[in-house]
Amino acid sequence: MAGLEGARDAAGRPGQGRHRAAPYLWTVLIVAGITAIGKLVAPFFDIVNVTLLYLLPVLFSAVRWGRGPSLFASFLGVAAFDFFFVPPIHSFAVSDIRYALTFAVFLLVGVVTGTLATRVRNELEKTRQREKRTLALYALSEQIASKADLDAVLDTLLATVSEAVGGPVSVIMGEAGGTVREVAFPHPSAPGDDKEMAVVHWVLEHGTSAGRGTEILRDASRLIFPVKADGETLAALCLSPGEEKKPLSPEKRQLIEAFANLAAVAIIRLRLAEEAGQVQRLAESAKLHKALLDSISHDIRTPLASITGAVTTLIAGGGSHDAESKGILLDTIKDGALRLNRFTANLLDTARLQSGTLKLRADWCDVQDIAGAALREISDMLHGRPVAVDIPGDLPPVRVDFALIEHVLINLLENAAKYSPPGSAIALSARAGEKSVLVSVTDQGLPIPSFERERIFDKFYRLERSKGAGGSGLGLSTCRGIVEAHGGAIWVDSPMGPGNRFTFSLPL
Repeated sequence: MAGLEGARDAAGRPGQGRHRAAPYLWTVLIVAGITAIGKLVAPFFDIVNVTLLYLLPVLFSAVRWGRGPSLFASFLGVAAFDFFFVPPIHSFAVSDIRYALTFAVFLLVGVVTGTLATRVRNELEKTRQREKRTLALYALSEQIASKADLDAVLDTLLATVSEAVGGPVSVIMGEAGGTVREVAFPHPSAPGDDKEMAVVHWVLEHGTSAGRGTEILRDASRLIFPVKADGETLAALCLSPGEEKKPLSPEKRQLIEAFANLAAVAIIRLRLAEEAGQVQRLAESAKLHKALLDSISHDIRTPLASITGAVTTLIAGGGSHDAESKGILLDTIKDGALRLNRFTANLLDTARLQSGTLKLRADWCDVQDIAGAALREISDMLHGRPVAVDIPGDLPPVRVDFALIEHVLINLLENAAKYSPPGSAIALSARAGEKSVLVSVTDQGLPIPSFERERIFDKFYRLERSKGAGGSGLGLSTCRGIVEAHGGAIWVDSPMGPGNRFTFSLPL
């Protein structure tokens, strides 16, 4: 961005990389060259035609260096024409007074031509400056639009503005209670003193630029621009230009104000995106809460209704029920209580996994022992289904939390019994891999579609076809959380033929 001003190379301005006398020396050389050419063509052309040659250095000087060298070229051209071509030759005396009118017309034409050419040059330079500013704004807008967080937007803004002003830049944002904080700066920047902070507060409150080089609080060490959008001042852009004693040019001020406007738009965009994200999270939270309430309503009231009905029947019948009827009612009560117990365990494990408070009581365990305990616990739920167990006796032990892995197997076995045809077989197997033990539960139910195999392990997610079978959608989610807490993984696939195979790994 420093080139926005450095491109302007008008003659006579120091510090532009070119000596102020150079354009005039070049003008002398050009006029000398034109004089030499005029001497060569004078025998073949009228002397008035030679005069027109001296308009060339006037035009060239005006376009190349500006008004001063062009006026110098006009006077130098008249002097050279008088000295070398107007009788008496090699003298500034004029024998024919008519040449005085020629000199006057030439000077007038040279001044007018030089002025017009200089004006065209200045307009061209302004067009170039506008083009560079437009390109700079476009480049900054592209970079800002691609940033997804506030820090990245501010870093890009500060790097661009710092290059434009040739000094350190910082952004100060207002906070609740009237406090401010410096949130970003590309160069080491010492915190401002109380006087400078007062200027920052004033800019944040009034939304007007202040500080060095302005009419407001001009004694401040830095120039401060407001970053505003929709009448709200979002931040203050604090500049320390490299040229300590010179105020910013109007062009630079306009450019920096445009930069600040772009930054304001980006900040508002990020703020709206954050608010939209919060709304989406609230909607998802409400959806989860609804699913949880529906789940609790179904999975608690159903076993409670069974228990209540069985107990009421026992009480109402007094001692009139025979042993078989009492056994059926007591089994109903037991099934309902076990179902409530499993559901409560899933809820508690989910809550502990979500809060990060689940602690493993790991010890060396035999997979056969865990499988046996799970089968005994789930035997009533299996309703006499055949379970084929294939666990080698030489399977190495694993260091796990016995109760939690038993809970995983109970959930998988219950899931297999619930979503497979009545009386169909269930297979429970285990094998040792290179670095882990793989435990699988295979059922004979309808294969799970491939696009849903990952989602079924999400909280409260249930297959569309299984929503009438009851369940909360917490069992598989709890299984994944427990297995991953042990450093393993869980997945589902469909072996050859019907059915689904749920497999989880436990590190050796």
